[in-house]
Amino acid sequence: MFHHTQPQSNVRQLLRSDVNRSLSSISQIESQLNWLSASIAYIDSMATSLPSRFKALRANGFVHRVGVERQLNELVDKWNATRSSVSAEVEAFSQQLRSEVNALKSEGDRLLNRINQPFLIEFALRADVMGYTSKVNNFSSKAQTQIDNAKRGFSELRNNIEKIGKVVVEGEEAVNAAQSASVAMMEKEHPILCVKAKKQSPGEKNEGRIIVTDQRILYEVEKQVVLEKKLFIATKTKVDRVLDLEIPLGVVAEANKGRVGLIAWEGVYIELKQGQKFKEVVFDTSGDETEKLVEVINYVLSGQADKDKSLVVAEEKVIEGPKAFFCLKCGAPLDLATTRGIAEIECKYCGTRNKIQ
Repeated sequence: MFHHTQPQSNVRQLLRSDVNRSLSSISQIESQLNWLSASIAYIDSMATSLPSRFKALRANGFVHRVGVERQLNELVDKWNATRSSVSAEVEAFSQQLRSEVNALKSEGDRLLNRINQPFLIEFALRADVMGYTSKVNNFSSKAQTQIDNAKRGFSELRNNIEKIGKVVVEGEEAVNAAQSASVAMMEKEHPILCVKAKKQSPGEKNEGRIIVTDQRILYEVEKQVVLEKKLFIATKTKVDRVLDLEIPLGVVAEANKGRVGLIAWEGVYIELKQGQKFKEVVFDTSGDETEKLVEVINYVLSGQADKDKSLVVAEEKVIEGPKAFFCLKCGAPLDLATTRGIAEIECKYCGTRNKIQ
């Protein structure tokens, strides 16, 4: 008795596995159909919201990423022109495929129930399962071809929209960071990026945030300030942002991604030009923030930031060449090349700090 029922149990288990694999294939098709529908809704939403958010950024002093804004406008125009026909086509074949999906799922569930009934002959069940898996394979192949054709157009558009959405979010974070920064923006200075980081050098290692503008790299940390004490115990405190490091971008030679520390941590190495107090600045960063920080610094150093700014704000001027200034207190000459991110120079004769912007 035992030797007779064990093979039967194994056969039925194999048949269940075949049906469940077919049901899994059907679920994958259904998931991709859901992705297509969700993509249309997502692109609709982003095509409406991103242009207005970019406009708000411009109003709040974000004058960069002109190329991204142009790409967004082109994508929105293209979507508005093709949305109706694309949506109708996807809806038509999706409706047909969903109908077949539902029918095949019901058929698979009924087949599983039959396999679980011990009095049915396994030979007949095996034939039914083979017929069902063949039907599912043919359907999946046909459906996948239609979905892949639709996805080729959708995937690129959705990916481009998502990338632009990330740039908009980065711009919004940079503007908010600049507004809450521990130091005021200089005249004609505009924020580009804000990322979290850990400073490794120079000086004390600490954790904070980097604000990159088109003039400076500002590194801020949070410090607890004691407002009230009782018996040497702090009873009232607050957390303030404090400027830990300021790097004029005019003194930066280059920025590169590299390894930080003994463990394989990611980091950014900012090499400074000769004659500065320190040779380089090293930040420990994580994820795609490493790439973003390097890209934005090089975006400014390459001159592209100035080009974008000149297109958005006509009255802005790019960094000028050497000029002769005179100390406001003693009248001594202050000969220097106007350097990006430096707003004042100390007179070497009397020590007065003279604003040069």
